[in-house]
Amino acid sequence: MKKNVSIVLCSYNGEKFLKEQLDSIVSQTYPIYELIIQDDCSTDDSMRIIYEYKQHYSFIHIYQNDVRLGYTANFLSAINKATGDYIAISDQDDIWELDKIEK
Repeated sequence: MKKNVSIVLCSYNGEKFLKEQLDSIVSQTYPIYELIIQDDCSTDDSMRIIYEYKQHYSFIHIYQNDVRLGYTANFLSAINKATGDYIAISDQDDIWELDKIEK
């Protein structure tokens, strides 16, 4: 039986990296149960990019902090929103092999 995999991606001013990372996530060979993206008060175009992807992928769930939490607290908060059987964590500047979740 396939297990549901939640992917948690936290962003902060990552517009230079987000498109390539999001492309590598949405193209995974293993089905994505949910992609939780939590932004930590970016001041660049990160949120615009994230919302562009949300328009095409219904499994994307977007959260934006009201105040900056910092790296660790932002990830902890985002992980607590995940509902899958397994959680995969992604930095905004990672580029995943297409079979990362499958393997």
